[in-house]
Amino acid sequence: MKHQFCIFMLILFCFTMGCKSGILKSLVSAQEWSENYALLDGTTCTSAEMIDGNLETVGTTGHWIIVTLPNRKPIHRIVIRGTNIEDVIVYESLGGEGNWRKIEQIKNNDEPTIDMRVSVITDSIRFRVGGTFDDKRIAGQYDPRYDAVRNRQVKRGHPYAQEIELYGFADKKKVSDK
Repeated sequence: MKHQFCIFMLILFCFTMGCKSGILKSLVSAQEWSENYALLDGTTCTSAEMIDGNLETVGTTGHWIIVTLPNRKPIHRIVIRGTNIEDVIVYESLGGEGNWRKIEQIKNNDEPTIDMRVSVITDSIRFRVGGTFDDKRIAGQYDPRYDAVRNRQVKRGHPYAQEIELYGFADKKKVSDK
């Protein structure tokens, strides 16, 4: 009996892996992204150019960026396009003043686009930029009193981005109605 079950499972596995008829694809369809929530009326950002939907504009800001939506939304994807951000910590608002929770951290990014997968329901996302491609590291001077290099400095660059995009999952009914 065990051997028959194993053979059945092997045949089933081979059938599903080699299925070209689309039956398996119709059962497991790819999830589509919702509209970009950052473009909703009433959404605000520390730099309005970062959420204007125009890749020709560039928003610049300090090392804190906050995007606030008009109401709570399920967010599953965050994209920062055309950016010089190298290190960033992303937080979701838990409601109330100063109540944030860390949801993602990117270190040593070397691409102009950062694409993150998250799973939160919130009305505000905050980014703490730790470093940019434009940061200048200035070597310190050797201090013989301490037998060490002292006065090392980092001249921080200004973070910028062409667009910040926030997505949830698309409603399958609305997608299929189109």
